[in-house]
Amino acid sequence: IALLTLFKTYQGTNRAQITALAGLDPVRRESGTSVKYKVKISKNGKGIYRKIFYLPTICATVHNQKIRVFYQRLLANHKTKKLAIIASMRKILLVAHAMYRDKTEYVTA
Repeated sequence: IALLTLFKTYQGTNRAQITALAGLDPVRRESGTSVKYKVKISKNGKGIYRKIFYLPTICATVHNQKIRVFYQRLLANHKTKKLAIIASMRKILLVAHAMYRDKTEYVTA
């Protein structure tokens, strides 16, 4: 229900805007010449969306072929598990948004 509220309230938004509204957009912290900080998620959006997506993302990394391959590829590229989970959360959010926008069902193949 919370996702439908997000998608209905912000109809016509693009991928970057939906990601930012959910607080899953990456932000680089810079200070003058110091640019060696880690990239973190902004957390500017509502935290409820991150909470909603966390457990389904963990399940998807085990049971969904596409998300599992994406998650394992990130881990193989020496990304942290936290980063891989957040990237997978973003991917699931964008798939759900595209399904809502195009009024289609999820096709696993």
